[in-house]
Amino acid sequence: MMAEEYRMAQKKQWPPPKSREVGLFTDLTLYAEALALAQADSAVTVFTLQRELGQRLQKMRLVPQQSERTVERLVREMRYFGWLQPKRQTGEKLSTAPHIMTPQGLEVLTLSHRDPRAFRRRLVVKMQETYAIPGWFVARLWQINPDGQGEVILPAPLPDWRPSSRSWNDNDWSNMLQRQTLAAARQSRQVSSSAFPITDQDWLGAVRHVWNRLSKLQPRGRRKVDSASYSPRTRLTLAMREAGVNLLFDRIPYGDQEPDFPGERPPIYLRTFMGWCPRLETLELIGYTDWHPRVAGRLLFPTSVFRSSAPTSQFEVLREVQNPCGDSLWLHQPKWTIIRDKFLGTLVSVHSDCSAQTGVLYVSLLDVRDEVCRQLRLSALCFDRFLAQAIKDLPASDFPWSIAVETDIREQESGGAGQLRQPVYLDGVPHTLIALARLPQDKSEKGASYDQQQPSFAPLTAGTHS
Repeated sequence: MMAEEYRMAQKKQWPPPKSREVGLFTDLTLYAEALALAQADSAVTVFTLQRELGQRLQKMRLVPQQSERTVERLVREMRYFGWLQPKRQTGEKLSTAPHIMTPQGLEVLTLSHRDPRAFRRRLVVKMQETYAIPGWFVARLWQINPDGQGEVILPAPLPDWRPSSRSWNDNDWSNMLQRQTLAAARQSRQVSSSAFPITDQDWLGAVRHVWNRLSKLQPRGRRKVDSASYSPRTRLTLAMREAGVNLLFDRIPYGDQEPDFPGERPPIYLRTFMGWCPRLETLELIGYTDWHPRVAGRLLFPTSVFRSSAPTSQFEVLREVQNPCGDSLWLHQPKWTIIRDKFLGTLVSVHSDCSAQTGVLYVSLLDVRDEVCRQLRLSALCFDRFLAQAIKDLPASDFPWSIAVETDIREQESGGAGQLRQPVYLDGVPHTLIALARLPQDKSEKGASYDQQQPSFAPLTAGTHS
């Protein structure tokens, strides 16, 4: 779909959401586990679910127990979806009322065991019916950058800017902050001019506005203003992220005059944006990374598209999810036989780039995954599946390479923001490192073409989603 088609598609508005009270948890296995407990216990409460939902690995963090707030939101969402209902119609508080599973809930629980992929698709439909965000978010990415196939950058301060902490009252907007804000925008445009379409004037004004708002907040906890300090980098990062979301994901598309989302409130705020991104990634609608070596900030790209039709050998349709023009949502789910050569070639190329940058053979599998998914517009789950198949098929006469994966976790991935990255799962085991080595073979033989590297951050060829 070309740029003009997307502009025309947004002349109509999305339907109003039934609710804006979305749970911000990102582990979508909680739905099926909560339904299983409701089936086993006849009825469940927030308290019993919190007690019985076991510890789990979320991304790279071990979470011993879900918070009461998370479980309340889980129960509320399943009530919206029609999967749970109060056992007694007495107006009890959600936090204390016992809930029972509905026939729809039983059907979905069975589906989650029989076909996890179909269960994820059902979640997309239910979330679209309730919140209208999944389809709107995908369409907005394409609208922001239709010529760049929906690739969007939300800038952050450049990595070499490491200012000292400041006292809490030393929070005036300075020339240094202005320079860093403009430098982040220009770096994003150098990577992809269409992925960050905001003008310097609009960007600077929006970031400064958020910075001033954050500067008026009081220190957390019992710290006194006179003795408290803050990190200018952290505060400017938050200001840039909020400004980017406000400008690009408002109800009125940036640079347009007409809203595409009903009501007066923004479709999403920064807090809900940060919850929706991993949700939509798990549902295979988008991909995103905060770790791309050439991007300071968050890089987002769609792995789905609204169209009237698409080749079924490469796309899976969700006809229940439609845009305001009646086009259905198509998820890029290519068959292995069709994408094998392109996947293997891209895997070799990206690994070679990462190895050259780091000087080691074993590189971050997460970095490789993110860039392969970006170039091929694959979901992370597709990548896991295709990598597992590639390893299973070895040795292959037309692919003279060995592939080794390891479960070791690098220091940068074991703490802080690195814990929020999703590992690559092979046979249910999380892996984080990968090495590729060429096997001894005559280069004139078939397979030598995998040595032909593609440029890093290469734009996708036009028509991948057409």
